[in-house]
Amino acid sequence: VAAARPEAAVESLSVIEEEATRALEEMRSMVAALRDDDRAELRPQQGIRDLSGLERSGGPSGLSVEVTIAGGLDAVRPSVDAACFRLVQESVTNALRHARHSSKVEVRVDGDSEHVRISVVDDGRVSGTSITPTPGFGLIGMAERVKLLGGTFEAGPRAGGGWAVAASLPLRAVTT
Repeated sequence: VAAARPEAAVESLSVIEEEATRALEEMRSMVAALRDDDRAELRPQQGIRDLSGLERSGGPSGLSVEVTIAGGLDAVRPSVDAACFRLVQESVTNALRHARHSSKVEVRVDGDSEHVRISVVDDGRVSGTSITPTPGFGLIGMAERVKLLGGTFEAGPRAGGGWAVAASLPLRAVTT
């Protein structure tokens, strides 16, 4: 095209340059959104042992968070340990943001010789509307994380009101 119609080549290059600049700006925006700040994370990966840090009593939101960690969690692989923390963290964050008429979120993590089980339940009351919730990116991300580790995931409204998240992960999942 440059030899036969130089003006068309210059025009095409101009459009390409504009689109590339826009794509680069969008990528920079996405990377900035994924970062907490410019400093590197220097602490160890958070896991099940760190879940008690999510507990809170009422506070300004009025929503308390109770965490119960039961036995059977001695041989958890690092990938499963980190996934458990992220699943509970996202579930609690969702409850704090979206739970209506709730006063409490109960988190339970337990395990046996083969699985780690997570349950996060809020006590929201049923509203007069029957809106079927659309899964957001948080729920989709949680389901994908569990699937990658070979586990099962369920999330949705409870019959008596509130919301429940349940996951079961293989104790010795090898995915990192």
